[in-house]
Amino acid sequence: MPSSTLPLRGIAVFEAASRLGSFRLAAAELNLTPSAVSHQIRLLEQVLGVKLFRRAGRGVSLSDDGAEYARAVRQAFRTLRHATDDMSRRGSAGRLRDIVSIQTPPSLASRWLLPRLPRFLAKYPGIDIRVNAETGRRSKFGDADLMIVYGDSARWAPQAAPFLSERIQPLCAASLLKDGRINTPADLARQVLIKTRDNALTWEEWFRQRGVDQSRVKARAIQLDPSHVAIEAAVKGLGVILESDILTVEEIATGKLVGPFPETASTLSSYWLAPLPAKSERDAVSTVRRWLKRETAT
Repeated sequence: MPSSTLPLRGIAVFEAASRLGSFRLAAAELNLTPSAVSHQIRLLEQVLGVKLFRRAGRGVSLSDDGAEYARAVRQAFRTLRHATDDMSRRGSAGRLRDIVSIQTPPSLASRWLLPRLPRFLAKYPGIDIRVNAETGRRSKFGDADLMIVYGDSARWAPQAAPFLSERIQPLCAASLLKDGRINTPADLARQVLIKTRDNALTWEEWFRQRGVDQSRVKARAIQLDPSHVAIEAAVKGLGVILESDILTVEEIATGKLVGPFPETASTLSSYWLAPLPAKSERDAVSTVRRWLKRETAT
């Protein structure tokens, strides 16, 4: 269908009718008559060659084709509303606000970044922040203005700057320590061990560093992702996690999680900020970069 013949009026009427489930309510919202709504729907059905609604008495319901089309139309309308909001949110001088997008691992977003954002928004009212913490996607430069990535120096050092170091140690609910069965690192080999994908330090490595014979490790292991899910499981007493102080600062401070062997904590440079600064970097991106670095000290 040529773009010049895209039936925008009929699509707008269909969006309202499918969302409200009523031609009458759609007519009231759009300031049209019910017959005008019905006419636009009929024209759209003729263009598409499918029936969008089932008509029963005075009521209507979406057909299977109509339901599928409604999902696509609603997504398109959300995109249009999003773009319209961006264009309408202008500063006092009539200038479009700067938008800086940040991609970050989900657990770091919820436990480190988001609690700090109110301070940024109060200090820099002319910059809007977009945080993408999607799971299951591989980090790729260019997806966002700034990316906080997780891994070791072998992977990130050539193209990213060190951002956050973490101390990783076993942590568990205090209730697991009450029976006196955890007295040495080897005792953890008989506990339920909670694993998290992509952690900088694995349980196997931790036991090896403590000199625990791997053949004697009979622990049951479960894997929970992302990290904040594993942390919540440990708080509930499900098992022992090998986790970062960055992500568990609140739980440790409140006593919800305790470290049976704090002397075994390993410090690793695990979070990196990418890409590296560039001369062509927008002022807003440079501002956010500097703010993020300052926040690592708090």
